[in-house]
Amino acid sequence: MRRIVVLGGLGLFGAAAVELLRAAGAAPLVAARRAGADLRADAEDPGSLRAALAPGDVIVDAAGPFQARTTALVETALQLGCDVIDLSDALDYSERLRLLAPRIAAAGLRVLNSCSSFSAVSAAAIQLSGIAAPVRLTAFLAPAVRHAARAGVTASLLASVGRPVRIRANARIESRPGWLEARSFPMPEPIGLVRGRLFETADAVTLPACRPTLADIRCFVDTRIPGANAALAVAARFPPARWAVRATWRLGLPLARLLSPSGGGLGFEIAGPDGRIERLSFVGHDRAHLTAVVPAVLAAYALAAGRFPAVGLIPADRLVDPQELVAGLARVGVELRRHSTDAAVPEGG
Repeated sequence: MRRIVVLGGLGLFGAAAVELLRAAGAAPLVAARRAGADLRADAEDPGSLRAALAPGDVIVDAAGPFQARTTALVETALQLGCDVIDLSDALDYSERLRLLAPRIAAAGLRVLNSCSSFSAVSAAAIQLSGIAAPVRLTAFLAPAVRHAARAGVTASLLASVGRPVRIRANARIESRPGWLEARSFPMPEPIGLVRGRLFETADAVTLPACRPTLADIRCFVDTRIPGANAALAVAARFPPARWAVRATWRLGLPLARLLSPSGGGLGFEIAGPDGRIERLSFVGHDRAHLTAVVPAVLAAYALAAGRFPAVGLIPADRLVDPQELVAGLARVGVELRRHSTDAAVPEGG
């Protein structure tokens, strides 16, 4: 089996990936910038990457937030001959990787971009819906705040507050004000009704590449932190409030973890050209945050074992087999729930 290196392996999602890989029988190495890791490496420092990595490595890249990342890791991996799986949710990062697609294919390597909640789970949800030619996908994130209220995750979320975000609408990329548009979704228990605010994800560019019929792709997040949705909506409209949020958000993370629920979920509404709508959710009571990690763990194990024949920049619908994903999520307590197709979905403005 090939060596697996988890970059950012001391962080929330990196450590979870290490734990799940070990439970599956792999022996991943932890790479990070700080002491305590097996390998010292910085995702933005090619010199440290060349010193830590070896030809043939399978790299799980959990060194977020990806909104601030360059393609230094992937370019170094191309030089060394490594495959890369990232947990990115950032649209800009996906666009930068697409520029490298010819080089990735020519090298015969594999880069699995956004092998996480967005876009691996989104693409799997479309396949599981049974709608062959979807025209719209709307995703709803209800994070497991007790686990996810960490600096990197929160910084990724705040990147959409108070600035234009890009979505897919009218079969093209359009800019909309982040966090102002709201929509509600009836998620199964233990979550219940969520009211999410518009934010940016990689889905807007990764999904149309494999599902060209998709004319509308939007993602909404409900912080599930008391008072946070309203505060961020105000921050999105008024620069002084936005400055106050950015100056103080780290102080509120311990309280958010204390007061917020441990369960979480990811819901999808998928519409077909004939008006048919399918709704499904992945929900968990305590380890729902692992939804972001399981796709990458499954892919890393398959790559290390020589069971991933495709090469190049891998399309979102080939990152992970949907049924294997459902089974992998079930093992960590995250269940697929299908909604009745006539369930009302309240709209918000």
